[in-house]
Amino acid sequence: MHKLKLYAPLIGLMITVLLICDALAFKVVSINGHDFSASGLIFPLGFLFASVITEVYGFALAGRIIWTQILCQALFILTVNLFVLLPSPIDSVTTQYYLNLYNNLWHVLIASTTAVLSAYFTNDIIMSKLKIYLSGDYFLLRFIVSNAISAGILVSISYPINFYGIYTLNQIAAIAFNTWIYKLIFAIALFPFATLLANIIKRIERIDYYDYGISYNPLFVFKQNTLGENKYKKYNIGSNKF
Repeated sequence: MHKLKLYAPLIGLMITVLLICDALAFKVVSINGHDFSASGLIFPLGFLFASVITEVYGFALAGRIIWTQILCQALFILTVNLFVLLPSPIDSVTTQYYLNLYNNLWHVLIASTTAVLSAYFTNDIIMSKLKIYLSGDYFLLRFIVSNAISAGILVSISYPINFYGIYTLNQIAAIAFNTWIYKLIFAIALFPFATLLANIIKRIERIDYYDYGISYNPLFVFKQNTLGENKYKKYNIGSNKF
């Protein structure tokens, strides 16, 4: 494979989105009487980038980013928890603030280990398989279907873990449902940007991978023979495939 120009910046963006969501994991925002998870309002950007990355680079390279995200997230959360629990000066005025805010951040690590892995890999598998079945056409359909299913998995797993003991089950269900609906609306609103971004990356990288005959086992994404077929055609990008 030739040298990738934009793959590293996209890894950075994916990690940044996930860490922002971690920092806002326990924040609930009320809009017009409806409660939303603050992290849930940001996370659609992660699905957008994940879908575009899979569309351009294929399942294996997208999967490598997911494992990198999880590793960076674990390092971030464990480090924050460690320093929050370490003793501070008696006259410190910020100690209790940090303790109140981050002493339960390990909930996020547990939730993400299951929810983020499940949601992102589901999103990428759906995007990859539908691209093959639909011969690269109907990007809108592939984008919405993958986002809807993966977002549903994310809120169903992560919110009960994150908010357990903080809100009632009914409140958690309402927050999860409201945030899932928001994610769908946001995904539709972001679709033109996703289309533009995918086209730009394909032109710059000269890559348009189709995952013919690959393994969809998340544990195999780092193997060298997991890449599909690059079917980039300069003059076909931006035609009727979106």
